[in-house]
Amino acid sequence: KIFIPVANEKSSVLSGLAYTIEFSAREIMYTATTYNLRLDLRTAACVSTTEKVFNVYSEAGLTFK
Repeated sequence: KIFIPVANEKSSVLSGLAYTIEFSAREIMYTATTYNLRLDLRTAACVSTTEKVFNVYSEAGLTFK
């Protein structure tokens, strides 16, 4: 008989988590490069998060221009 692995809930969650972590890490590295922060990843993460919050507020019309 041929065994065909079936994706269970745990593997689905772990796969989604791995994708999310990888995407976030790439975004933080992009921010660090954009603002020339070198390896200051904590600051890059804070800047990235602040930009996301600002964009949400801006799109909702809650910022002044």
